[in-house]
Amino acid sequence: MRTKTPDMLYLRSPRLNQLLILTALAQDPFLTQAALARRCGLSVAMVNNYLKEQCELGLIEYRRKSLKSVSYHITSMGRAQMEVLEAERMADAVDRFTAAKERILKRMQVQAPEGTLRRVILFGAGPLAEMVLPALTQAGIQVTGICDDTLAPGSDWFGCPVFEFAQIGVMAPDAVVITDWSHIDTIWNRMKTVYGGTLRLIRLDGHGVPGGAPEAERPLPHFIAPWA
Repeated sequence: MRTKTPDMLYLRSPRLNQLLILTALAQDPFLTQAALARRCGLSVAMVNNYLKEQCELGLIEYRRKSLKSVSYHITSMGRAQMEVLEAERMADAVDRFTAAKERILKRMQVQAPEGTLRRVILFGAGPLAEMVLPALTQAGIQVTGICDDTLAPGSDWFGCPVFEFAQIGVMAPDAVVITDWSHIDTIWNRMKTVYGGTLRLIRLDGHGVPGGAPEAERPLPHFIAPWA
């Protein structure tokens, strides 16, 4: 069992748990089971079971110095298994990233008729914006710039010029895509207050979408989530 409720919409898998334990022990073979449990987000009982299993599989070996002092060392077979698991994790991340980009485009299509988006501005830098940028580029939609209070106006963000908030209206984009996941409502209200209905706003969280389309209500897949 997990030591706390997961805060993301995926289930931890046995293969991920195995990878986390192997990685932690590769860094520090003298971790206690309690410390290993805290580092991996698992219960001590579960860590104990995984350690027994991995010892039986020949992935790790334990060395006892005393009744209370035990160290766990990764074997050559264990290191090979770590490489296999890391490769699977990377492949899964790519798949989830691809799925997330497709979902982003579908959500945008719900809020803007096909063919009406040619030039857009992103509002908010961060992981979501970094996902939205390639999705739009691959769809042939030009990102003419980005607005974010933490970026210096006139600077460059992944090849996109950084604009001040007051410049958005002058740029007259086909839409402003809100890409700051933590402050969507704040940005939405700020844009509505200043620009009213003169600019099309697109949000990716499924709220306030015309017609409440089912596609818009589904959560975006977490592109770095571990495999099931």
